[in-house]
Amino acid sequence: MSALSAPVDHAAAARERARRSARRTTQHGWLTSLPGIVAVTVLCLVPIVMTLVEAFSAEGLAAARTLLETPVLGRAVRNTVVWTVISVVGAVLIGYGAAFLLQHRAVRWPGLVRSLLLLPWIVPQVVAATIWCWYLSQDFGLLNRMLQVIGLIDDPVDWLSNTSLVLPVLASIQVWSTFPFVMLIISAGLQGIPEELYEAARLDGARSHHLLRYIVLPSLRDLTFIVLLITTIWAFNSFALVWLITSGGPADSSTLLGVLLYRAFQQGDTARVAVVAVLQFLVSVVIALLYVKRTREEDA
Repeated sequence: MSALSAPVDHAAAARERARRSARRTTQHGWLTSLPGIVAVTVLCLVPIVMTLVEAFSAEGLAAARTLLETPVLGRAVRNTVVWTVISVVGAVLIGYGAAFLLQHRAVRWPGLVRSLLLLPWIVPQVVAATIWCWYLSQDFGLLNRMLQVIGLIDDPVDWLSNTSLVLPVLASIQVWSTFPFVMLIISAGLQGIPEELYEAARLDGARSHHLLRYIVLPSLRDLTFIVLLITTIWAFNSFALVWLITSGGPADSSTLLGVLLYRAFQQGDTARVAVVAVLQFLVSVVIALLYVKRTREEDA
């Protein structure tokens, strides 16, 4: 009987050792993650909870009602939506185009070209805002000078003081500064497509547009989704570029939600700050949930 029960005892002991090892691994993981968890809690969760409490307090609800009655909130929301759409669509289209261009055989020194195209993304926003202010100046801006030389305009255009032009112009600057990120991600995706797929499709008589439709775009679908989410969050929460160039003017024509929040902060209106911050936070949470849902669908 003892000889027959020995293997069972050994198996039970092995399972116990495995459980102890797994428990030690779990404890070690929690201990090594604890500093990060504490930092995230202190730096992120605590401010979020405090902001939510402030926004839904009596003072915050009163500030929300007052804000809803003023036209500035509707204007800021509309400007933010327009800004986000132009910024995201422009960055994705130009980033895709630049990525495909770098893959073309006619481009010599693609590494050098890629490095040059990454400069707008690398340049600090303060520097970029200063350069664009000079470039778009009505009095001495290079853009007006170039357009006058080639005969497209007769008189200098005040790009940053025209209420109809300022938001699209600023969104174009946002596109200029974010399309390199899209280019970098899509370039990595293009390089990850096996060459055998192209060769097999060409043997079957596929043309360039067939390769794009049935191989390239499906292969880049997940990366495109991620790029759209990231650029949308960046654009929706933009502040520095607009504030440095126009401060939301003229006549609030370039006021975004981030600019509205900062103005309330300057005025010491903590209730209004909390209300606008919660609005931005809720939109960002919706975007994040879309990403989580998409990730779970892919894992399933």
